[in-house]
Amino acid sequence: MREKPFRMRDRALTGGPIWTSIPPAPSVIIVGQSPTPDRPKPFRSIPAMSAHDHPRQTSDRGRGAALTLAALVLFHWASAARAADLGAILADVTAKFALPGAILLVSGPEGRETAVTGLANLATGAPVTEQTRFHVASVGKILTAAAILQVVDEGKLGLADPVLKYVDPRDADRITHLDKANLASLLSHTSGLPDCLRNALFSIPEHPSISWTAAEALRLGRCRPATPPGKYAYSNTNYILLGHILEQVEGEGLAAILARRILAPLEMADSTAEVAPADPRLAHGYRLATPQGERRDASLLAWSSRLGDAPVTTTAADLDRLFKALFRPDSKLLSPAMLSAMKTEWGKDEDESYGYGLVQIASDFGPRFGHSGRFAGFCAEAWHYPDKDTTVIMLANGDEHTADDVMDLIEERLFPPVVAAK
Repeated sequence: MREKPFRMRDRALTGGPIWTSIPPAPSVIIVGQSPTPDRPKPFRSIPAMSAHDHPRQTSDRGRGAALTLAALVLFHWASAARAADLGAILADVTAKFALPGAILLVSGPEGRETAVTGLANLATGAPVTEQTRFHVASVGKILTAAAILQVVDEGKLGLADPVLKYVDPRDADRITHLDKANLASLLSHTSGLPDCLRNALFSIPEHPSISWTAAEALRLGRCRPATPPGKYAYSNTNYILLGHILEQVEGEGLAAILARRILAPLEMADSTAEVAPADPRLAHGYRLATPQGERRDASLLAWSSRLGDAPVTTTAADLDRLFKALFRPDSKLLSPAMLSAMKTEWGKDEDESYGYGLVQIASDFGPRFGHSGRFAGFCAEAWHYPDKDTTVIMLANGDEHTADDVMDLIEERLFPPVVAAK
């Protein structure tokens, strides 16, 4: 597979180093769950084992779990052997990309399974668990887009509204094409606006509480070249502006808007757009290891992110709730028209299509909708496969340079091969 340009992500930025040694390779724990679709009762976690062992699942209901496991064998996204190999898949991914810790969740009509591995915090030795909260970088664009579309549904915004109706031109006077952009072009990355990135200078201990405003990010960030309006070109500037527009129209901060409109209604109780760095459940984000095997903790930059391009820290289970709300026929998150607009192809390049906050990629296993994110030592993959009615989520606290083919690796191991009829 050829090397792809960065996409669906924030660019890596340099920041002040906090050095932490990498521990030995972690073990993997499988946490199977019952077939109840919304809040299934968990199986007991099995003891930690070698990453090369095949994990087994045990139930907190004793021998009665055999019936549940038998049902899971029929789950169409994998055979029983593949289900048992979920931990092995995660072990291979973390080994290939040298990730300190990660969680892999697979959810479908028959239930949900989760595997965890490694450490959430290298300094304290805290392990990754199902409750570990990861910054998910650009995956948060899905929530920003959903909130915008709710406001459009309510008639407070229009997709054809010019951006300058809500943005002071003095705050973005160096942003090329801003005078031509409307909300629809921001949502679909077809505005042509240059990608202006926040500087990582303040991700060091001397500046632990820095929080950028949209105006600061647009005024002080490093901007890449603009692109022709109407052509798909991924730019974080689009979603920084969308977050700012939400604040202008709603009269409150983005964190409060997302909590009220998205997180609370979906019972995403472990998700926030603001974090307290002392929260022991937080995964720390680590950048590239040095030749001495040490990594830089870049978490502060991610945790200070309160802009619309990367606003959310969450758990894999909470993201699963979000995807159920987006892809269930009875979704109450958005009107049918707005849900359809999210999933419609508005922009396209050779690798992907973009709707409103959702990427669509053609894979060997059918189309997948979702997003990936890379920022400040965190990487996230969150995808739904409509043909299989299955959601796959992987969150990790390793280097944001993790290659885009991480999902190709997971797909090939997770889904059974399709044999053409003769």
